[in-house]
Amino acid sequence: MKPAKTGYIQIDTAQIYFEIYGGGDKHILLLHGNGESSACFKKQFEDWSREYTLIAMDSRGQGRSTFGRKKLTVAQIAADGFALLEALDVKKAAVVGFSDGANAALEMLLGDKNGVIEKAVLAGGNLNPRGVKEIYQLPIEMGFKLLAKKAQRESAARRKLAVMSLMVREPNISAAELNKIKVPVLVLAGSRDMIKPAHTKLIAGSIPGAELKIVQNCDHFVFDKAADRVNGAVLDFLRD
Repeated sequence: MKPAKTGYIQIDTAQIYFEIYGGGDKHILLLHGNGESSACFKKQFEDWSREYTLIAMDSRGQGRSTFGRKKLTVAQIAADGFALLEALDVKKAAVVGFSDGANAALEMLLGDKNGVIEKAVLAGGNLNPRGVKEIYQLPIEMGFKLLAKKAQRESAARRKLAVMSLMVREPNISAAELNKIKVPVLVLAGSRDMIKPAHTKLIAGSIPGAELKIVQNCDHFVFDKAADRVNGAVLDFLRD
């Protein structure tokens, strides 16, 4: 599906790329996972854009967006999300985040001083690296150490290292902080997710009134591999 509009906004020295789908009165900001682009929501664009205007952002340093001079952090991605909504004159929006995008969505919820975010869907998010199953996290950390040596010589490796650091050093959110969230939240995870089940339950249980949906027989990539089941569930949640 082709976007209705594409463009860039400048935030500090970074060029942040976005695509817009649909033209509904209500908006959804889409935040993708680590090292991906907004294309990770390609199986959602058609379904969700029938009712909503979708704003699909490429996170800083990923996809078609550039790094700029600011350090790449989950909090910075959240700040970029707010800046994009402001640039597009969007006063209210839901946010749907996958993996690192879910973590950035959490940061948006915690830092939403102006009440911009109305609802949130968090798929495969975690509060800290310890929330990831060791079978997945240990190879990531080993790869990070190897890449760090290469980054001493190659600028391309340094850029990859900055993105990878989001999985090794971040996020750093306490469960107690989640009690501050006052908007409706849907927490999604696959039954075979790379995030520990207890950690997913901790997130959902720490957010007042949050709903938890476990997608059976699916791994971390629920928006790709279980789109036929997830798309409608997300729309039902957003409509309520």
